[in-house]
Parts: sequence; structure tokens; C-alpha cells
Amino acid sequence: TSILLSLVDGSRNHQIHDCLTRTSNQMHQLVLLSILGFLEARSAFTSDNSLKALLFWPVDSANRTQENVVRNVAYARRMGGRQCCDVMLAHYKGTSDDWNKEWYLSEVTNSFHKSGYKFKFLQEAYREEWQQKYEFVWALDSDIDFTGVNLVELFDLARSSGSLIVGPTFAGEQAWKTYATDLMAHKALLRSDNKEDHEINVLGKPDPRCMMRHTDFVEMTAPLLSSLVLPLILKDCTDCIHDNAEWGLDRVWCEMASERFSVSACTLLDATPVRHLDWHTAKVTPAFKDAEKKVKAKYGKYWAQVRNLDCMLAHEQRRVTIDGHGNTRER
Repeated sequence: TSILLSLVDGSRNHQIHDCLTRTSNQMHQLVLLSILGFLEARSAFTSDNSLKALLFWPVDSANRTQENVVRNVAYARRMGGRQCCDVMLAHYKGTSDDWNKEWYLSEVTNSFHKSGYKFKFLQEAYREEWQQKYEFVWALDSDIDFTGVNLVELFDLARSSGSLIVGPTFAGEQAWKTYATDLMAHKALLRSDNKEDHEINVLGKPDPRCMMRHTDFVEMTAPLLSSLVLPLILKDCTDCIHDNAEWGLDRVWCEMASERFSVSACTLLDATPVRHLDWHTAKVTPAFKDAEKKVKAKYGKYWAQVRNLDCMLAHEQRRVTIDGHGNTRER
């Protein structure tokens, strides 16, 4: 009854989230996800943005970083309205004093200063009340530029995917190549063998046949995370995020969330690619490979094969499967 009343008065009701995490009945989960989808269709970047998005960036104080963040925040507010989103900055190098004070006071909701990497920052910043405040947390590398994409369309696609971990694809000749390829000259620090590295990179490139694809892998560069999945990946997935490295989490979170919530938990958005400027700011050390090995040893049953599961065709409202050779087949 309380859930139905929340539909009437338009308020956000955290009981839906609580019920989803507690019930193991798949039919109940589907009904609750449908209700949640109805509510969240009136959230950030819609006409009734009662729920916000949190834009989360790890940043240094370089001019290009400041310019990119300022430009993207302004663009998000133009697209979604002033109240579309909160901004949180994790300063891993430099401080907030290095930024324009007037802009910072006006635009930044929260910030902190700490050495480390993005998902460790996000883990420490996370609060349970985010589930009632935010529809999505967008965990962005500082060299992601989304000013060329229709954010209303991007968020609409993310909602319609039914997934909890949604990645934009990366546009441009080089920009879709993410940090997995930064290390090709240093084979000892590759995330995996050459075949898997190739698959990771190709998976992140827009597929012109598709509006979006369900996949078993979304990497860490710019994932749009439903607030529903945050407790799982930031709290329940113990030893998935390390102090000095963060490889491994993105190799298990899709299958782990799919099992927990009985949905295809991960989607890549082909219709709304963002630019990856490839600044190579993250210093990758042997600790990254060690972290990945530890995650795989503990959560091997969830380890991603790095593959497409299906494709929502770009000009038709139907899904097809994609085989191991990249060919589409009717479901």
C-alpha cells in the first residue's frame, strides 16, 4: 500500500529498493523493477527531475581538467535544468583552492582530498541515503567529455535498458580506446592476454547496428551506476576495491548484479557515445594486476567473458543476439 501511495503523491519511496534487495521471488522482482522504472522515468533529465544524478569526478588541478569539468557541468545543467545533478569532486592531486572559488561554491555539492583512485574514492564517499536522493551516480574519469551527446536521450536509453550498470561507448578514431590499451608496450601490466584486450576495446566502440547492447562487461572509465546497485559493488563485494589499485571490479560486477537482481545488469549505449580524450593520467602499477588476480581468485564464477549478449537494433524496436563472430541472429 505504501508503495502505491508513493506513486500517487510522486515522492521517492526507498521501500522499493529495500524490497528488491530482500525478495528472492523473480516475479516480485520484475513487478518492483517495473514500478521503479515508472518512478525513475520522472527523474534527472526529464520534465520532472525529482531524483538527481550525481556527477562524480576524481580530479587533479591541471587547467585542462578544470576546463573539462566546468564545461561538462554547465552542459549538464543546460540539458537537464539547474537541479538535474549534484557534483562531487575527489581531489587526488592539488586542492579545491586551485579552482575558481566562485564556480566551486556555486556548482560543487561536496568534495574531499585524498590520494588514490576513483572507485576507492567512491566507496569512501558512498552514503546509504544516496538511494533516496540519486537515480544514477555517473563515475567519470576526468578526461571524459559528454558535451557532444544528448543527455536526455542517454538517460532515457539507460532507463529503458533495464540495466543497473550502463556504459556509454567511446566515439572517435582513438577515443574509444580506454586504459586497457594504454599498456600495450608493457605486456607485463596488461589486464589480460592480447585477445581479451582486443575484445575489451572493441566492445567499447559504438556498434552502428545497435541503439544499445546488453553485455557481460562495462569498464570503469565512465559507468552510469543505478543507485540500486551501489550497496552491492561498494559494500557487499568485499575485497573488490583495493587501496592502491582498482582493476578487477569491472570484471565481476555485471554477473554479480545479474545474479542478485535477476536482470541483464550491464548495457553499453551505442546511440549516445561520449568522447574519451585519453589523457593517460592514471599511473598504472603492478598493484593493478595483483588486484585483478585477487578479485578473480575470490569471485571467479562471476568473471566476465567480455562479450555481447544482445543488440537493440538502431531502427527497429527488437533485440537480436550477437554471436562470437559479431554476427546478429534472431532471438
